[in-house]
Amino acid sequence: MKRLFTLSCCTAIILALFLIMPAAAEDSTIASIYPAVGYTGSTATVTITGTNFNESTVKVKLMMEDETNITSTIISNTATEIVCKFTISSSKETGDWDLVVVNEDESEVVSSGGFEIREPMTLSSITPAYARTNNDSVEFTLEGTGLSDVSALYLYKSGYDNVSATLDDVDDESVTGVFDLTDIALKTYKVCILDSYGTAECDLSFEILSDAVGTLEVTSTPNGASVYIDNALAGTTPLSVDDLDVGSHKLIIKYSGYTDYSQFVKITEGDTTSVTVTLAATTTAPTSVPTTAPTTVPTTISVTRKSTTAIATPWPTTATPTEASPVDPLLALTAAGAVGLCIALRKR
Repeated sequence: MKRLFTLSCCTAIILALFLIMPAAAEDSTIASIYPAVGYTGSTATVTITGTNFNESTVKVKLMMEDETNITSTIISNTATEIVCKFTISSSKETGDWDLVVVNEDESEVVSSGGFEIREPMTLSSITPAYARTNNDSVEFTLEGTGLSDVSALYLYKSGYDNVSATLDDVDDESVTGVFDLTDIALKTYKVCILDSYGTAECDLSFEILSDAVGTLEVTSTPNGASVYIDNALAGTTPLSVDDLDVGSHKLIIKYSGYTDYSQFVKITEGDTTSVTVTLAATTTAPTSVPTTAPTTVPTTISVTRKSTTAIATPWPTTATPTEASPVDPLLALTAAGAVGLCIALRKR
């Protein structure tokens, strides 16, 4: 009996000790990470689900060998869910990073390669950049970078329903597909893409035009004249242009050697507007220069400057006749008389 009592007491003590001893902490686990992708130069809000996360203090970080850790900002946390935000600088290495949850007691749970950092998605062009409403099969090509994970593409306009595309082919630099524009409002929309995690990138513009159109036919004399519609070359005469928007358009017809023709034409829905023009030859001035007219302009001008040096005035002198000069008759008679007078006086 005494033995039985002692055994019962020991059992009771052991049971009591077992009940009052704290249970060993269970290890944390990570069940899912969403989204599991972030882009350089952006922030990513990530939800982590799992078990046995510390409810009072918890940290989450991204780690890669030879890279500085990226520590998150905790938005909310429970034992089974952590919501945090990563700010990823443009200099961070792309590729798979380890996601690490650190509990208050410094115990860690790691999802190896559980988070991918990518270069951002960019949009450079979409062709065509416009189409007409009520066209149910508008094919397009979108070009850019980082497009390999694009899962959806749509046209966005605040206050209007999105216009979703059917995708045909997706690679890193291009996306092709088709828009159905039946009953779509005439607006200018933004082009948006989504990756498989729902990350959106919106850029470029796509315009929906009216389907109210008409036709313009242009003929000219002479044929082969260039036709411009709203300042854009449309072709040469004779010319028929379909699918012109209803309303007024500026028409210009040009042909070398003829005066340009210009007018505004009105296009009506479903009708053909015809324009027939006889161009007037250009009158030009003669291109030849008369032979009597100087054909060049002197490039230099000769200038005679008046001398500023004083010249001495000579004294008057008696002109001496030259051998070829005749002797004045009066002077000759006077000389002869003088000679005769001298002879008479000598004889006396």
